[in-house]
Amino acid sequence: MMAIRLSVTIRNKLGAEKIMKITFERYHPLVTFFYYLGSLSLLLFMLHPVFLCFGFLVILTINYLHDRLKGMKSWLFLMLSIVLLIVLMNPIFNERGRHVLFVIWEHRITLEALVYGGMSALSIISVIAIFISYNYIMTPNKLLFLFSKFLPQFAILLMLTLRFIPLMRRRLEEIILIQKSKGMSVNQGKWQTRARTGMLYVQALLVYSLEEAIQTADSMKARGYGKGRRSTYEFFHFRRKDTVALIILFTMFVGLAAGRHNGYGVLTIYPVMEAWQLSTVDVSLLILYGLFLSFPLLVEAGEMFKWRLLN
Repeated sequence: MMAIRLSVTIRNKLGAEKIMKITFERYHPLVTFFYYLGSLSLLLFMLHPVFLCFGFLVILTINYLHDRLKGMKSWLFLMLSIVLLIVLMNPIFNERGRHVLFVIWEHRITLEALVYGGMSALSIISVIAIFISYNYIMTPNKLLFLFSKFLPQFAILLMLTLRFIPLMRRRLEEIILIQKSKGMSVNQGKWQTRARTGMLYVQALLVYSLEEAIQTADSMKARGYGKGRRSTYEFFHFRRKDTVALIILFTMFVGLAAGRHNGYGVLTIYPVMEAWQLSTVDVSLLILYGLFLSFPLLVEAGEMFKWRLLN
């Protein structure tokens, strides 16, 4: 009885987790693609510390719902490296600004340069985080469904570009494991030996990738990709809830774009840094900004609430 009860409990937890993870995924690919395209644009152009911090927290929460941040953990070293590099290098190469924090060897370290570097770093790691979520939701089938009939070359190029870095990373991990079984590692020996081993890793990675790229190209050519109208394995129906979601997202995005065009939602650093206080219009845009980025979370919350009511 105890084993049966434990099995039921685990099944219920997994069922709740599955609903929480795939609800936004059920929307039409056009809706999800527009959400990620709009989110990417907002993270790049709404350059204000408050907007960026809030946006990063929302994207972090979305990734937590996807896979408990497992995808982001694999990119943690790169993200931390980007933050440290930009935050440290920008004040070194940029002396612009009126607020001098300190002077090192007659080099002025200004508050403006530090803030600008921090905003740039936060924007970049937020973009990386949104792409991690994108790869989880937008499968290659969805991308091909959207563009293969009208822009087949663009569709395949975009799909290959977005999956290039994760794919290369997985291949490199496979090569490292194989070479370690042969006693070759970049973590042991003299630095000359480590460098030679690292170059062998890169050589094997490039050969592996080029061979598979040739096989992929031959396979696509044999199937006549891009020669005419293409059928898809999956067919996605555009339902009423997709129409409502697309209208809501488009309306919010137009409002945010209009506000950004009029100079709101951005902190001017040079030549004189503005005050960080948000105006009434900025606060309104921040709410709209949060609603747009939180759309997957709102969808998940609504589905969970409905599921609780029915059970």
